[in-house]
Amino acid sequence: MSSKKIIIIAFVFIFLLAGAGASVFLVLGNFEQLSEEGITFTKVPGYVALDGVSVPVSRNRQFSHYMYMDAKIVLKDRADSDRVFAELPFFRDKVFRELHSKKVMRDDGVPGIDIRAIKERLHEQAVELYGNDIVDGVLVTKMILSSN
Repeated sequence: MSSKKIIIIAFVFIFLLAGAGASVFLVLGNFEQLSEEGITFTKVPGYVALDGVSVPVSRNRQFSHYMYMDAKIVLKDRADSDRVFAELPFFRDKVFRELHSKKVMRDDGVPGIDIRAIKERLHEQAVELYGNDIVDGVLVTKMILSSN
């Protein structure tokens, strides 16, 4: 090996050691300041899937067909998802009774399903069951016409 290659390898090695030493110095030098400031962690929102909910559609006060809806419960903190999963069958029951007791069509004369009203009703049911400190909202992610 030539002396030029050895010198280049030595400089690269020294440069890498200097970079590693500088990064350790910066991390450890700022450690005391970071520990004294009291870092607060923000809550990360989470989502719980509510898939395959049947929505009855009626026309002229007579049952017409079913639609299937997928929704997600928006949680304020992802850590609450275990509690929501544990009570999800009760929530599905509340949603089923809510959607089958009131009409889902729009009131303004426009033909179609009132998705905003469905979201509001599902949100009210979720807050009633889980509490306002856990539930942040409900998202309707899919509506599919049932093939009967």
